[in-house]
Amino acid sequence: MTERRLLGWVEVDSGTLLIGDPVYVLPRASDSKPGVDYQAVIDAPADLHAQPLADRPVLLLQRFGGDGSFPVVGEFAEGELIAVHIDLDPPMDEDDEA
Repeated sequence: MTERRLLGWVEVDSGTLLIGDPVYVLPRASDSKPGVDYQAVIDAPADLHAQPLADRPVLLLQRFGGDGSFPVVGEFAEGELIAVHIDLDPPMDEDDEA
């Protein structure tokens, strides 16, 4: 039996989500390792499917409806996180209809 609970919200302001281990995209000053430049995100082809970014083992998600706040739900089995779900089409609040 699994338990689902809200982990938080992901804020999107660029119309894209990047999913991956931070070691592959963030810079590391102590090793003079550059991170992925935002220009690589801008230059990535707009695709309906998840795709690698800048030859890194991360996924770039685009074309899912744009900017906003999206709920992130974790699924747990025996106290261990086994899945993460991001609802890219959450229902609108009454305040959003105005």
